[in-house]
Amino acid sequence: MSKKDSQFQKRVMSLMFRGKEIFKPLNTGWIDEHVACVREWIANIFFYTKNGTTIMIDAGYNYDRLREKMGWLGIDPASIRHILVTHQDTDHVGALERDSEGLFRQAAIYLSEVENRYLTGEVRRRVYFHLYKLPMVITDNPRTLLQDGQVLDIDGIRVECLLVPGHTWGHMVYLIDDEYLFTGDTLWFGADGGYSFINGLAEDIELSKRSLAALEKTLRERKLCPKIITGHTGWTDNLDFAVAHRDRVCNGFKKQKPHDPKAPWDGYVETDDTEEKARTVRLAKQDESIWRSASGGARPMNRKEQIKSAYHLAGSNASFYDGMITCSTLPGKIICGAVWNMGREKNLRYLEQALSGILEDFSGRLLEVPVGTGVLTMPLYQGLPGADITCLDYSPDMMASARAKANALKLSNVRFMQGDVGALPFEDETFDTVLSLNGFHAFPDKEAAYRETFRVLKPGGTFCGCFYVQGGCRRTDWFIRHLYQPKGWFTPPYETEESLRQRLRALYRTVDVSRVEGIGVFRCIKATRRFP
Repeated sequence: MSKKDSQFQKRVMSLMFRGKEIFKPLNTGWIDEHVACVREWIANIFFYTKNGTTIMIDAGYNYDRLREKMGWLGIDPASIRHILVTHQDTDHVGALERDSEGLFRQAAIYLSEVENRYLTGEVRRRVYFHLYKLPMVITDNPRTLLQDGQVLDIDGIRVECLLVPGHTWGHMVYLIDDEYLFTGDTLWFGADGGYSFINGLAEDIELSKRSLAALEKTLRERKLCPKIITGHTGWTDNLDFAVAHRDRVCNGFKKQKPHDPKAPWDGYVETDDTEEKARTVRLAKQDESIWRSASGGARPMNRKEQIKSAYHLAGSNASFYDGMITCSTLPGKIICGAVWNMGREKNLRYLEQALSGILEDFSGRLLEVPVGTGVLTMPLYQGLPGADITCLDYSPDMMASARAKANALKLSNVRFMQGDVGALPFEDETFDTVLSLNGFHAFPDKEAAYRETFRVLKPGGTFCGCFYVQGGCRRTDWFIRHLYQPKGWFTPPYETEESLRQRLRALYRTVDVSRVEGIGVFRCIKATRRFP
């Protein structure tokens, strides 16, 4: 489509959809350390970066400001050598068309063999119930044609290509490193959860719904919980939210209900998409509060609620340690603020991130080391009745406190062992998940701890948690040097955020490291083959 046609669509669709809360694009910015996003009016294009390679997902409109906004993210268009195309619609391939600015002339594009029939002219793309034919896309980029289920290895990045026809005949979604699912126009997120994408733009509405159901089945059977990232309505890491209305389609001809207070009146107005925000503000996931309220009835607590339950479990008679960890007592709040520069919100944020590696329906074998007093995890384990959980700690006093909490919650699937993280009493590849909260900064032999937690984790398993990292907060660093270390509470050497990232990348296939003040948070996936 020419630049003129892109501008035509901007004018027409702005009039058609304003006020209907249909298009809710993310602003330009970063979702996390791996995934960046550029906003082009109502559409988003994405960039996945790992080990020095950046893969682009979709190519947006024929859009004048793409180079500028990529600059906000520190991404050079000339560095892009691989572009995954979900489908060939106007707002997903514009930057690849012959009359575009040509930012990606040398990049290879990947799309399904079926979708390529649109580009060859064998099939014409029709929208609005097949009444309107879109102009044919012309691109000169080299193409790699994909089959359903094909797996690519792009500079060590694993890309699984899944065919989800319906919106177009050859629409694909891309599952990257089992952690991120880029869905293009497969899903539409409303305030009350996910639907199949907009009715008037689908080649076959019923096929699109069947494809979404099949995609959900694949994810659940493989027990995957990726970040699910859409082309027009943001992202979520909650599969239940994403497919809440899997058998229904978004009706693009009426105003959406329930009302989404965060939806723009006109998605084509970009005044709130700024360089300052792109550089400083992480892109939040979809708000689930309306969906949760609408679902009604009894339901398992979500991760944030489980953490808040830990705050209540600490209670007014909590130990000093429990109150500090949960930031729930007056002394605890004072310590959190003075030492860690955190209030309740930041405390909740890092704990939620640290526990994100444990699926909400997890039913495998889990090792927590060290368990400490169990104030954070016993409420979590209450919601995992199918899991086999082992909690280990070197301190019998800490473990006694954790056991008392487990008994109070009547947890029958949790057992406790005294032991040393540097010499774990388990066979190789025993656990599906290893969790370590606020422990590594105290371990005297950190090398042995990294080695042992890796050894007992199964291939494909998750290692997640958090601990103090140096350099994240000057105030915290001062207290660690002058109080915590002399008292023997913490033991050097300490990781920095970057050294932690590099260390974990040397061991694990997929690594996500972030930081909240002086706390480093990590989630890693062990390769399905053993490292030498």
